[in-house]
Amino acid sequence: MPATTTTRSSRAMIRVGAISAALAVAATIAVASGSDPVGPAAPAAATTAASPAVTSTSTTTSTTATRSAALTVPQTTPATFFRPATFNVLGADHTAPGGNRKGWDSGVVRIERVLQILTQNSVDVVGFQEFQPPQATRFAELTGTSWQTYPGANNPAGPSVNSIGWRTDVWTLLEARTLPIPYFDGVPSRMPAVLLRNNATGRRVWFFNTHNPADVRGPAQQWRDAGFAMEAALANELRTAYPDAPFISFGDKNDRDRYYCSVAPVADMWSASGGYTDGATCSPPAGGAIDWVMGTKDVFFNGYTRYFNDFVAQTSDHPLYYANAVVPASSPLGVDHVVVVAVPGLTSTVVRKMGSGLSELDRMVQNGASTRNARTATESTSPDANLASLLTGRRVFPKRGGHGVGSKSTLPRTVHDSAGQYVSSIFDLAHNLSRRTSFVSSRPQSKLVRESWNKKSGGKDPYGVDDGSAKFDQVKTLRDDAAVVSWWRDKMSSSPASLSVVELSGAQAAGEKDGWTSDAYQKAVKKVSRRVASIRRGIERQAETKGTTLLVVTGTSGAQKTKGSSRKWVESYRVPMFVTGPGVPAASDLYGLNPSLAYPGKDQVGYSGAQPLRVGDLANLITRTLGLPPIPGSTHDPEQLFQVFDPLAVPGA
Repeated sequence: MPATTTTRSSRAMIRVGAISAALAVAATIAVASGSDPVGPAAPAAATTAASPAVTSTSTTTSTTATRSAALTVPQTTPATFFRPATFNVLGADHTAPGGNRKGWDSGVVRIERVLQILTQNSVDVVGFQEFQPPQATRFAELTGTSWQTYPGANNPAGPSVNSIGWRTDVWTLLEARTLPIPYFDGVPSRMPAVLLRNNATGRRVWFFNTHNPADVRGPAQQWRDAGFAMEAALANELRTAYPDAPFISFGDKNDRDRYYCSVAPVADMWSASGGYTDGATCSPPAGGAIDWVMGTKDVFFNGYTRYFNDFVAQTSDHPLYYANAVVPASSPLGVDHVVVVAVPGLTSTVVRKMGSGLSELDRMVQNGASTRNARTATESTSPDANLASLLTGRRVFPKRGGHGVGSKSTLPRTVHDSAGQYVSSIFDLAHNLSRRTSFVSSRPQSKLVRESWNKKSGGKDPYGVDDGSAKFDQVKTLRDDAAVVSWWRDKMSSSPASLSVVELSGAQAAGEKDGWTSDAYQKAVKKVSRRVASIRRGIERQAETKGTTLLVVTGTSGAQKTKGSSRKWVESYRVPMFVTGPGVPAASDLYGLNPSLAYPGKDQVGYSGAQPLRVGDLANLITRTLGLPPIPGSTHDPEQLFQVFDPLAVPGA
């Protein structure tokens, strides 16, 4: 390792040690003062019952383990994946003697099927409606300690016909309470809310479950409306008291559209089944059901499923509804823009030799986090392959879920053509959530990027307002780097994008023409540094982007041989990477900030075992920074663990 890199790494590790010490002091103070190490006290207005015995036991053990892990390696909360569901299981009294479902099996028999259905669909947290005492008791007998329910059948708070259940290998209970929601004739019925912590990531999530009255005993809209208003108020109250914890609501709301527009605009929520609200307009999901899975907008849903077949029809008169959910990794507040400067042909060797001669890149080293020893994809060191990895978070070979670019000697028309399937990108996620996007390049081959996510080839927008299939608000290929930077600065001054990718090809062109050690190449690299400075000044001159922008500069390939493969040539696969912006610790080394990454020396390692920092890891750093979920199908850092921020600058660290 070069001496200067060793020095930066040492400084970074000293900082990590200081952060650990600070966390240790904070933990000691919390224990000594007797304060709750889990979170703020429950808002009294929302609490009508609790389960202190259960909550206290669950909290103490898990919190101790989590704190010990945090003191070992400070880390921000990674992306958290889970599968929530809602299921009205048809109360036991409906199928008991004298009930209105003659010929049905008993509730006890049917609850055995409920467990099978949950297991078959990999549900790990569920809102049960009509979960009556005989069913709750049998469920507890069947699951033992593998599931927990609240209130369930045996709870100091007493039984409830509406409960929340969760797999204990996935979730740990931190807090539990009930809210009196109007039911038939306005009589309050206790509806549960639980704060659970994900065992794998430490992420806390509030779950709430309701059953609002139907009109079978007379008009009940007023009671439904009252319950919807109370639910929205609870969501807002908990989000204020627990800003790091998303809020998810389950339930049989007995309403197909009014519920959505009563809750979504007021509590800034959306449904796993679709729909949108933009302040002036509220549009419920088309073909909505009376059973719902809703969440605040810091949790993202996909794969919404209505599961109903003959087996379910013998179990309940309602389908099971579930979705895949993900909460992105935590990131600093107030970072609203990301600008990525991709530089093909930027070799670590010339950056190291030129040192302070590259004043802007040296400035990024001093003011942010960097390394000169990042890696391209193992399969290909070409600019096309690694730009595709940067944008999609995927490896190359399509048979292993890669994007396919660079696996053949000729470029495909689109990335999707080479992968054999649609490939999502950072532009998809940003644009689908109404963020402005920009891509500009001076490299003719960048046509591949434009063609892959334009109106014709881009994918459907699954979130909120339909922003269309074209994933770029601004896109251009220009003659040279000077024109690229000028165009980008002009666009930023009039309509700043949340996500910008700027590709500068001058260094690559000079290296290919005059050689990778030539004066012309070194002059071209100096020009890259100056153009990065121009981009940085463009960021600082705009009130909207100054102090709110993460700037990333990375080589997307090193030197390329004129004959034969460059895949095993160190000058080709070793590239520099620089990051500055809010929350990024100054003069820090990216390997020092990420001790789980393996410093590779001069080796190009495969994908088994501990991994080095790769260009493709930037994709999910970008999504995380913008508060977006990991890119679907990404294989580079899908948990969003890559760390460039000071953990103490990130909520929930």
